[in-house]
Amino acid sequence: MTESTSAQPDDAASTVETVVAAITEGVRGGLLAPGQRLVEADFTKRLGVGRGSVREAFRRLTADGLLAFVPHRGVSVRQLTRAEVDNLFDIRAALEVLAVQLALPRLAAEPAALLDLQARLDAAEAAGDMAGFSGLNRDWHGLLAAAAANPQLDQMIGRLGNSIYWLQFRVLVDREPTFATNVQHRAVTAAIVAGDTDAAARAMRAHVDGSRRLIQALPDSCFAA
Repeated sequence: MTESTSAQPDDAASTVETVVAAITEGVRGGLLAPGQRLVEADFTKRLGVGRGSVREAFRRLTADGLLAFVPHRGVSVRQLTRAEVDNLFDIRAALEVLAVQLALPRLAAEPAALLDLQARLDAAEAAGDMAGFSGLNRDWHGLLAAAAANPQLDQMIGRLGNSIYWLQFRVLVDREPTFATNVQHRAVTAAIVAGDTDAAARAMRAHVDGSRRLIQALPDSCFAA
């Protein structure tokens, strides 16, 4: 009896994470678009989870900024205004720069993992492999956040990223400008390996601003009025 009771919270957390992952991947992959209404029953049936888990996933992703709740209309994928995008990127730049500054001593001392990721990004760029490049980009940023050894910072960066998943998907449709961001990856990587904190911070700020400009170049239909 004791074992069964203690397992329930873990099981509930697992099913909530299943729903969270399904929604975030749906937005990341363009299957769920801004303004699209999400129905609890659709997820309970497709994922085989309870309504409570779906509601908790909706609540969490609304708090993270990926979803929006409108009274009498329910939950939908959030659509950002251009001003909101700029505000999010201002915050993201500050957090990503902080992550680089905290991570640099560890990565400069043991750069093998960072250099391997950069080499794989370069190879994906050369091959025109957008799916591979996108995944490696997440891994590259994730390595910096992990090396910063600040879980709260990592969580905050992740939540900001949630808010712009769909816009990032739209940017990925136009391949050439996206691959061009690898120049900035290389600049950050080189500065970290050289142990140059100021150069790494400048390069990361330029990288985040480059991503902002790619998103702001999208048509008005991608944004809320």
